[in-house]
Amino acid sequence: MDRLQALRLWLVAHRRPAIIAGIALLVIASPLVGYWLADRFGTKPPPEPKYARIEDIPDLPQYTEAEPGKPSPTIEEKPRAAPPATVATAAAPEAAWRRNAVPFRDLKSRPLVAIVIDDVGLDRPRSKRAWELPGPLTMSFLPYAKDLPEQARTARARGHELMLHLPMEPSGRNDPGPNALRVSMSDGEVRQRVTAALDGFDGYAGLNNHMGSRFTVSRPGMDTVLRVLKARGLMFLDSRTTAQSVGDALAQELGVPSIARHVFLDDDEALGAVRTKLADVERLARSQGFVVAIGHPHESTLQALAEWLPGVAGKGLALAPATAVLRKRNGWD
Repeated sequence: MDRLQALRLWLVAHRRPAIIAGIALLVIASPLVGYWLADRFGTKPPPEPKYARIEDIPDLPQYTEAEPGKPSPTIEEKPRAAPPATVATAAAPEAAWRRNAVPFRDLKSRPLVAIVIDDVGLDRPRSKRAWELPGPLTMSFLPYAKDLPEQARTARARGHELMLHLPMEPSGRNDPGPNALRVSMSDGEVRQRVTAALDGFDGYAGLNNHMGSRFTVSRPGMDTVLRVLKARGLMFLDSRTTAQSVGDALAQELGVPSIARHVFLDDDEALGAVRTKLADVERLARSQGFVVAIGHPHESTLQALAEWLPGVAGKGLALAPATAVLRKRNGWD
């Protein structure tokens, strides 16, 4: 009690300094208390994006276009009407897709096989293995890959064609990645995201959709995407992650050069399943005169392609860039 009495007497005698000290203590302590309360009871800040340093993450993302439990079927080419004059105009030598195409001369003597490797750029070691495969192949880079311009230049120096693999909203719960196009976006938002992705690197012939089973059935959204491509003289490859995609048909209406995927190589990642899909590639190439197959940098896909690619010419087929199939499909030399 003597100590409490002494403290009261001191505070009375030093009232003004005590009040000032108390206010200062409150000013200093209140942010610290606030941070503690926010951390203890409030909403914590969002975690760092998982794509910031993807090559440092032990469990790399799964490379697939298919919705869970819904593998994408092989699709045979349907006869199509002659392209409108606006598409023929897009085939002019000065078009960007022509300038950035890998040169390919012989469109007629053998069936053409275009192998497109999607999701390139994230898994650096496997991306490197993909562009070290014999080609020409077509490497489609995700726009959020690290060191994108440098990786793309390296792949092009190996003789492969380049495309942009543009993330679009799926109908399921798969994550398409940052800055994906979504059906809820305005025309301006879609245009801004497409433009930003296209400005991330150069030397590509066009783009194809990453996922997008919801977005590619949306005519307004795809109309915006395709008009951006038309203004830049680029082509569109419809990955056909859904049978209801309007991408290829709408591109033809708008005068945008386009092709479409026939075979997904690795919805089932088992090595035997990929080899079976490569047999489908051979069959379709012979029956149609050309085929577009899409795969991903899976271990099994890389192994199957390493085994299969050296024997393609001996089977009477020709490996070709995507632009060669575009030319053959439309009858352009």
